[in-house]
Amino acid sequence: MYKKFSFFLVAAILSGVQVNAQARAQGNSQVRAQGKTSTPVRRIDTVAVAILDRMSKVIGELSSASVTIKANYDISSRDLGLIKHSDEEQLFLHGPDKLLWKTDGDMGSRDFYFDGKQLSYYSHDKNQYWQIDANMDLVEMIDTVSKLYGIEFPAADFLYPTFVDDILQDSKELVYLGLTKVGDKECYHIAGKAQDKTFQFWICDDAYSLPVKLVIVYTNRDMNPQYEATLTDWQVNPNLPDALFDFNVPHKAARIKLLPLAKK
Repeated sequence: MYKKFSFFLVAAILSGVQVNAQARAQGNSQVRAQGKTSTPVRRIDTVAVAILDRMSKVIGELSSASVTIKANYDISSRDLGLIKHSDEEQLFLHGPDKLLWKTDGDMGSRDFYFDGKQLSYYSHDKNQYWQIDANMDLVEMIDTVSKLYGIEFPAADFLYPTFVDDILQDSKELVYLGLTKVGDKECYHIAGKAQDKTFQFWICDDAYSLPVKLVIVYTNRDMNPQYEATLTDWQVNPNLPDALFDFNVPHKAARIKLLPLAKK
């Protein structure tokens, strides 16, 4: 998908990640020092980096989690321009290698099950399923199915341990804009710009610093389509049984074959 007050208060809350932010700040200062050359000057806000560092660290240390994602996204129509679509998704994660993703929306009702050995897909509308072997951890599985089959998981970038470094590598600008409300949540608002997109993140101003909203505008695509997601009902370290991630073939479901991108 991606690849989106007082400084004293931020510094107090984020003291655990100051070292990373300061190290990156030194690198960014070097970029500014090179502004005399033809290389464009980057604007990287170390407060924004510190907030994202803390969020990424918290997510990385979770043993399990669940979240509801309400997504709106644009799909291009030759005759009508950008058409807005929406989905509501439930995401359940456990350990390094288990995922259940349930989606209901304009593209149908469908589930993905990953148990560390197999990735299974089921379409409720068509009563069809496919399965592929995937003996790997969750991040490796997401990478693999994205590259081979073009399957994208919602807000998956937040799960990557290299999330902040990936943003810094791509970003021309990354700025902390202050506090704002998303629903009833007080959030840190961060905006950035890369070569092919602009993005915004809203990170909750509480003990967990979990993401609440993200918006991505793909500036390299025709008519600049957008993806927007709101993340609600976060459950931190819930007791999720392993059986939740097992796929049982529904009655009379037809097995289909998942084709790699090169053959589609």
